[in-house]
Amino acid sequence: MRLSVCFLLLLFSHNLFAQCANDKTVYIGIGASWPPYVMYQQDRAFGLEIDISRKVFQKAGFCIEFVRLPTTDRAIKELSVGLVDVLPSSSFNHERDKIAAFTAAYRRERMRLFTHLPIKPINNLATLFDQKMSFVINPGAFYGEEFNGHFKKPENKPHFAFVKSIKQRMSMVHLKRVEFLVEDEMAALYYFSTYQGGNIQLHPYVVNDNPIHFMLNRERFSKQDIMKINDAIAYLEKDISSIIERYTTSSSIVN
Repeated sequence: MRLSVCFLLLLFSHNLFAQCANDKTVYIGIGASWPPYVMYQQDRAFGLEIDISRKVFQKAGFCIEFVRLPTTDRAIKELSVGLVDVLPSSSFNHERDKIAAFTAAYRRERMRLFTHLPIKPINNLATLFDQKMSFVINPGAFYGEEFNGHFKKPENKPHFAFVKSIKQRMSMVHLKRVEFLVEDEMAALYYFSTYQGGNIQLHPYVVNDNPIHFMLNRERFSKQDIMKINDAIAYLEKDISSIIERYTTSSSIVN
């Protein structure tokens, strides 16, 4: 049943070996196109997270298969019920910790504000929410405790739009349908370098700067397995840095 569901969700096979024992194959959930982390060419997935995931899990002794999932929300649900084993590019929070194990961090992530408005420095996000500004965000993504605190307030719910495509999120800001996009810095700068950003500017305020981990299904991985994965992350530190550098655009010097 598990395999049939995986294939229905569109499974990308990237086994290192021609044959791999079932207990050594892990299914890694990946979402919609999110350059430079995950991209698709027909049925082939590639990108920064694909390269890092392949290196880490093969070094830890696993074969891997990538399973395409529609949204972050859906991915977390599939992980919690065991239809996928791993989610890359995951921020830690206490809600997620209840349903999954986390590996050691393998990179960092900075969430930033992008806007069509004239830039006005702020000291905290409360300034924008007090002004009833509107935001477009990726459904199911985690933007840090400060943002999450405002997100959970019922009075702020009307000010959020949820869009899974970064191209559509950028478009909503460009067309002035919302005031702000909250986005991963590298993804947004990659988008600018590829598609041009129109009248969108990078705001100096850093919404969140946090480590990124693999989320693991607790029933699939033993403590020994997790130690092997963490050892692989440590061993591959330079390789991971090289992968990140390869996908980082010259636009990333913007502060």
